[in-house]
Amino acid sequence: MSNPNRSSPLKPVFAALSRHVDVVEVALRELVGVDGEVAATDPPIRTLREFNVLRPAGERGYRLHSRLREFANDVLQIHPAYQSLTGIGQLVEQIPMVWNELDDLRAAGDFKQADEAAGQIEQDAFDISDMVERNLRLLGLLLSTRFGNVTSLAAKSSQNRYYQRQSELMSNDLARLSRAVQRVEGEARERGLQALAAMLRNTIQGQLPRWTQTLSQYQSQIRRELFSMREIERKNVLLARTAMLLRQNPAWRGIEEPALSEDLPVFLLSKPFIGAPVPPLRIHMDPQDDDRSMKELMRDEVHSLPKAPVAAPPAEKAPRIKRAVPKLASNSPETPAMRSLARLAAAAIAHAETEGVKSLSVMDWRAGDAAARLMAPALWLAFAASALRPYKFRVVLVADPAAPGERFRHTFSDALVAPTPDAIVLFKRTLGRQVGQAQRQSPPAAPVDAIPAP
Repeated sequence: MSNPNRSSPLKPVFAALSRHVDVVEVALRELVGVDGEVAATDPPIRTLREFNVLRPAGERGYRLHSRLREFANDVLQIHPAYQSLTGIGQLVEQIPMVWNELDDLRAAGDFKQADEAAGQIEQDAFDISDMVERNLRLLGLLLSTRFGNVTSLAAKSSQNRYYQRQSELMSNDLARLSRAVQRVEGEARERGLQALAAMLRNTIQGQLPRWTQTLSQYQSQIRRELFSMREIERKNVLLARTAMLLRQNPAWRGIEEPALSEDLPVFLLSKPFIGAPVPPLRIHMDPQDDDRSMKELMRDEVHSLPKAPVAAPPAEKAPRIKRAVPKLASNSPETPAMRSLARLAAAAIAHAETEGVKSLSVMDWRAGDAAARLMAPALWLAFAASALRPYKFRVVLVADPAAPGERFRHTFSDALVAPTPDAIVLFKRTLGRQVGQAQRQSPPAAPVDAIPAP
């Protein structure tokens, strides 16, 4: 416990505020010391200027310190019409910077300075929480009073637009705060600073959803207020134009065609007269009027309306029958790979006819085909195994033995191809034609031994 008799530099400041509270209260509402040199020599003003409580306001006098003014307004619940929300952007940027310094201090072994940095982060978190709560409380109070601190509709509309921009800035600051605190809290938890991480979770992260939701509700209400203000202004314009028309022509009882344009009509600007340019007038019928004569008049008007013509339903036309054009079987593209695939299929069929049901090895056949050897072995194996299955060939992959210590086999190095009856029929209509065309168009191939290996 500290010694109560110990001197403190703050005691003279609070004592001066207590002695000259009348001057402080006046400076909260208006400027003080406007008498020039006479006021500058006044003891209360001179004392408050020495403690920096009064700040110069140009050459007109002195004003109260902005922080003291803000504190006094919060205590007295005084909210000016254009009081700006307290910004938290500087503190949001300061928390990651202090955390980086704390991390460097801990790495250097200076734990005393690291504890002071942790205390600074804690104070910044508390300040941010207080500022956000104050901003939300101020927005809620201003929205609940509606016209509490303004005197006209235009001032209220301007005030709503001002706080709409302020709330957008605050929403951006909250998004930045969420990202910064999430990073600092995660790193603090990883480095064993559980107390600092818990403080950030309880003070900021636990309150962020409520802050964001409340601010979003306030923004929606401000947008609704601005929309209603525009509607009220539009209706006031229409009422003013109608009042001017009736004031210029007191004998009129209404306009037959009430649908006026947004622009001011010419006849509304004319002097009172009764002439041909004036539109025909008659008594307006109010549907909510309970008078019996008015109800009868409305009933007669409804009966006198012409019946709406009922158009006959259009006759449904029978759908046009389109001739189905048979789709021609598209041949596979004439590429070296497809021609090699066709030769492989023909060799598999011939191998099955000569050897019975014995399958043909894809890699063994590749060793004797020059075009197939131009492709990489793995690429050719994957291409042949996947391309022959749509043509109804039976393809079985030859898996490699399992690696030492494993129970499963993951790779394969060859595939066995065997034709089925459907594959033979399909081969004659597709790949078999390519084999025949290639034999008729291409010259005799060179011997396999004369083609160098890739």
